[in-house]
Amino acid sequence: MKSLIRSHCIMLILILCALVQKSNAQESAAKKTAGQKAVKTTEKISQKSMEIQQESALMNQNMQTAGVQVKSTVQNVKSIIKIFEPILRLRLKKSSNSMVAPNPNSEVTETLQEPTESLEATDAEGIVQESPEEAILVPESSDYNVDGTANLGNQNHKQYGCYIDIMQGQVMDDIDAAGNTSKVDLIFTATDYFGSAPMYALLTPSYVKQDNFSNYYFRGSNFKDVNIPVKQWDEVNESEIALTSLTAEKFEKIQNNNQLMAVIKQISGFKDKFESRTKINGKVFAIKTEMGNRQAYGLLLITDQFGTTGTNGYLKIKLKVTGFDANGDGNPDANLYK
Repeated sequence: MKSLIRSHCIMLILILCALVQKSNAQESAAKKTAGQKAVKTTEKISQKSMEIQQESALMNQNMQTAGVQVKSTVQNVKSIIKIFEPILRLRLKKSSNSMVAPNPNSEVTETLQEPTESLEATDAEGIVQESPEEAILVPESSDYNVDGTANLGNQNHKQYGCYIDIMQGQVMDDIDAAGNTSKVDLIFTATDYFGSAPMYALLTPSYVKQDNFSNYYFRGSNFKDVNIPVKQWDEVNESEIALTSLTAEKFEKIQNNNQLMAVIKQISGFKDKFESRTKINGKVFAIKTEMGNRQAYGLLLITDQFGTTGTNGYLKIKLKVTGFDANGDGNPDANLYK
């Protein structure tokens, strides 16, 4: 009997041991499975994180590229801004009567026939146009000509003023200049005071006001002493002028700010005056005014010169100045020049 009981006890013990081992094995398998799942979950999270980082880096790169492209586009718009021709754009108006008599002191009034696009651009820059097929332009006064030139007299001229505002393309006499002294960029004089040959000069207002020797450039029928108007001006421009090597043909080829500024930057001989013993027709000058309240850059072409030092001496000039673009369309805004 005892032997039977002992056998049953041993069997129970073995069964319990087997159950414990099975339970431990199942728990170990469960832990292993959980560990594998955790590893896989961690790997998935890490992979997703890397993907997000890559996408973020790509997005950032695209944004930077887009930013560069935007900056490039803006810079390109700035670089292609057309130069502005103030005489042509501000001093010519559409005739209200096609039978208006032409200016006797300028070339014969022309009938302009240009493509529609050209005339529309002209509209935006200040010339009133009605028909894209035909429009007659008339200078606002005898100081200006239909070909976009102006008549700049010497200090003795009986009709044309000797002062020029390059931003406005405006010729001024003593009366006009007296109320706009801060806008005068250049003064043309012609005198025989210096000897046998005439002396032609383009003077800056600051030079005339500050240098006592400048009086001699004004000697002639109108001024015989130091009492010249510029000496009494309260405000004068500190302009600079330099002769360039450009021809009239190259002057006409200049169409945007980059080209104009490239010419000006290459010139090292800017001074407060230019003087010549011979006529200056055909020459091209660079002009710049750099002050806190006025910055102007331009090219001046002397298309022709008439007379000498008397009351009939004058220059026929053409201007190209820096194009200012406030609305960002790549074209100069005429209202910025007025």
